[in-house]
Amino acid sequence: MREIVAILGTPIDILSTSEVLKRLEQFIDEGRFHQVATANTDFLVNGFIDPELRYILRNADLVMPDGMPVVWASRMLGCPLPERVTGADIVPALAELSAEKGYRIYMLGARPEVAQLAKQKLLERYPTLQIVGCLSPPLAPLIEMDSESILQDIAKSKPDILFVAFGNPKQEKWIAQYRNRLQNVPVCIGVGGTFDFLAGENARAPGWMQRGGLEWIHRLVHEPRRLWRRYVKDITLFSSYMAHQWWEHRQTRFTGSTELHSAKVSNCTVISIVGDFCKVSLSQFEFIAEEAFKERTHLIIDFNRVSGFDAQALGMLLNLPKRAAFHSTNVRLVSMPPAMMAAIRRNQMQDGLYTLCETLAEAFTADIMDGMSLCVHAGANSAVITASGRSNERSTQMLERAARRILESGKRLDFDLRDVIYTDVHLISTLFKLTRDYGTEKIISENDSCHNVRICAGSSLKESLIREKCMSKFILIELPELPEDAAEISVSGQDRISILAQDVSLSIPSDIAFAPRI
Repeated sequence: MREIVAILGTPIDILSTSEVLKRLEQFIDEGRFHQVATANTDFLVNGFIDPELRYILRNADLVMPDGMPVVWASRMLGCPLPERVTGADIVPALAELSAEKGYRIYMLGARPEVAQLAKQKLLERYPTLQIVGCLSPPLAPLIEMDSESILQDIAKSKPDILFVAFGNPKQEKWIAQYRNRLQNVPVCIGVGGTFDFLAGENARAPGWMQRGGLEWIHRLVHEPRRLWRRYVKDITLFSSYMAHQWWEHRQTRFTGSTELHSAKVSNCTVISIVGDFCKVSLSQFEFIAEEAFKERTHLIIDFNRVSGFDAQALGMLLNLPKRAAFHSTNVRLVSMPPAMMAAIRRNQMQDGLYTLCETLAEAFTADIMDGMSLCVHAGANSAVITASGRSNERSTQMLERAARRILESGKRLDFDLRDVIYTDVHLISTLFKLTRDYGTEKIISENDSCHNVRICAGSSLKESLIREKCMSKFILIELPELPEDAAEISVSGQDRISILAQDVSLSIPSDIAFAPRI
């Protein structure tokens, strides 16, 4: 497993620059998709505020510490990172490695003149480098981008490494949104403004400022109008969050000893931790957990007798659900002591990452749902789709299929999304496409008109629309209008359901995956 330190709920890999390059080579050798992020303080603060970015960073295959403040934070928490590994440093290092190994690079993003100049500079420096694509799409919100043509060009070019320079969080969300279309690209990295540095558009700070963590001052002096608000926000929130996390870390009392007890019960492996849960004991813990995953057993971790813990143990917990999902299992945490529960909440690890249980009996019987459940009310002239749960790619595809069948039959459609507790870019993009394709206003009479697609949004969706600056793209309503002659059907589990309502027949295959009761 990865060695990780948890900072503001984001897993940061404990690797040097040379170790990062070796890890990236391993990714290329594996040949499958890997998402890589370079996390500076702005990433961490945005991830703490934005649930979708936080989810993406936690599911990334490698998160590098892009900035000295991140390194200093790790030292404060007693789990020091060896050095900062910035996107501006790793891109030329990867270019040099690619020229040597024959890896193919695709450059996506930045202004056309900047991207082309950055490409030219790299080729001048590394003449044998293969840059198989350099594309600068028009500036547009994520949901309005013509991503299909981009994805087709990437597929045709067959790169080993994809650099995406859209800026954070757009680049991370774009990579995550199309990860299934990028399965043959082994390394996908969001590189922010690195193309500007390569092209000489923006000068980097002197080495002494970089080493001293003062590069932000250099950038602020050169781009004050663009960066001052961001830096005020980052410094204020990062300092506040780190102060709380540091104080919680200081309250931990270590005993200097650890005992791990494990037992297999039915299709579960139960691990009971006694004493310290920290970097000294993690290798033994990870060995037991990995064996459990290989045997396709769910993992229940009992913290009832844990006395002390550190940021590296929290980092391991951030990565554990990703490992479990890879093996189609899940993890449940039991009997968290108060100090550890406070740290879990401070790192927002209870927010869709874990099922937290008070007793072992509860851990064995709790249900976990991944995705959204849908309920459709279809009448003669209108329909309502009610969704609840957490949006993801599969359940959003199901929602889109149901919605298109309804709209193609000529009915007006309301979405009731008040009970969607997590919103990702898949859901927002789908709602945008449906509104664009079917949302034309209809004139009913001289004084009356209606829209084909309307949305009743809950707090999660509203916050996401505000973050993505696309609230005005949709018709929002307070409450959905249920048709009086509606036929109702719920969509859940692995059922294939046919809805016969008036003149429309809907066949809705559900792709929602429910974790089994264990």
